[in-house]
Amino acid sequence: MQPTVPPAPQRLLIFARLPEPGAVKTRLAATLGDSSALTIYRAMLRDLLASIGTSTNETEVEVLWAPTPIANGAALRDAFGTHTLAMQTGGTLGDRLAMAFSERFFFHRTEKIIAIGVDDPLLSREIVDHAFAILDSCDWVVGPATDGGYYLIGCRAAAFDTSIFSDIAWGTDTVFAATMARIAAWGSTVATLPERADIDTEEDLRKSGWADE
Repeated sequence: MQPTVPPAPQRLLIFARLPEPGAVKTRLAATLGDSSALTIYRAMLRDLLASIGTSTNETEVEVLWAPTPIANGAALRDAFGTHTLAMQTGGTLGDRLAMAFSERFFFHRTEKIIAIGVDDPLLSREIVDHAFAILDSCDWVVGPATDGGYYLIGCRAAAFDTSIFSDIAWGTDTVFAATMARIAAWGSTVATLPERADIDTEEDLRKSGWADE
């Protein structure tokens, strides 16, 4: 009998969508069209997954995909490769984040979790690993985005509370400030990473320099 492999103590959760016309990068699509937005999203997803890399004994990399009728095994593997996969559950982004963190802390006995999206294809594994290291001495870590949201959020198990993701005006420029205020109100410790820019609009795309990489 082979020995049981213990679960990785850290989990990186990548919240993503399957590439689907009209369902991804809608703000880019508003000026560039659905076809171009889909092509850009595919490239962003590809580059992010390549930059983040694969799972290790220390860190499980898991893609959480948003429910869609086009989802099947072939489509999921084509988009996300060999990464561990799970479907997002919940009505709002806050619900989906809260459920994902809760399940992995309480059922998988994960010690530290970090969540990211696909809006910053230049986000590196080095930045993620640095954020995990910060959680050795801090309850929460947050990476602010220039649009008022955040590109990364993480915490250690002992500090987690689902209300961190409740009653947040998602998609607005108040997300980061509201989240930081809530953490402060609890008296939890929090560290912030350097500010980075998401790619949501045509102007963001031009400014990012990513397409020139």
